[in-house]
Amino acid sequence: MPTALLVDDEPTASARLRDLLAAHREIEVLGAVRSVEQAVAFIAERVPDIVFLDVEMPGNSGLSLLERLPATTEVCFVTAYSQYAVSAFDFGAVDYLVKPVDPDRLEVAVTRILTTLGRETPPGAGSERRAAAGAATFVIPCHQGGAKAVIHSGEILWIEGVGNYSRVCLVGDRRPLLVRRSLAQWEKGLPEKDFARLGRSHLIRLERLALVTWQSRNETVLSFHGSAETLAIGRAAAARLREATDGKPTA
Repeated sequence: MPTALLVDDEPTASARLRDLLAAHREIEVLGAVRSVEQAVAFIAERVPDIVFLDVEMPGNSGLSLLERLPATTEVCFVTAYSQYAVSAFDFGAVDYLVKPVDPDRLEVAVTRILTTLGRETPPGAGSERRAAAGAATFVIPCHQGGAKAVIHSGEILWIEGVGNYSRVCLVGDRRPLLVRRSLAQWEKGLPEKDFARLGRSHLIRLERLALVTWQSRNETVLSFHGSAETLAIGRAAAARLREATDGKPTA
């Protein structure tokens, strides 16, 4: 069962969120703390799967906790300031909640959290929750200039991992974007049925694959409907592609 830590300097806000989360038996609340320092001390003893994090707190901002969290711990912002909601995904948050937390909005957030953690969506979910789980719109910082890219999963043809960054090819004449998001992060959020993972470095949309061209023993070039950009893959990725496809055009 996923575990959670509540970090908020307002005891009444933490108590309300704990009460609301009690309706979601899929998540166990381990505790509530009132500062970044208390959160760090708590996590040193027991690491939660998700932190519900207030942003504006006396002393250190909640944002200062992000760099001190284990890589396995996800974050959901809980804030009274809507401007943080707009940029929550810039900080790698799974979701955000605006105070006072609305029970229906929390239900959507729980669905997203469970999806990100790779757990089953709770039974009895309504249409809004199913839509939230399937939603695939990303607001992601680009590599340069402080710009943010809004990317819809339906536009993506392929993604190539480059360390903690990735190159994303979209439908149209645009050149691939270099964005601050790892391939593993993409894979968590994208509809599994639409994308195939080719080894450690590539995700591709199979239904848009147009041509597979063998260049050499170690290089195969993929072309896609909707873009002039091509993707070169290695031998291992090509073998994965052969396993995932049947009767696709080749040259």
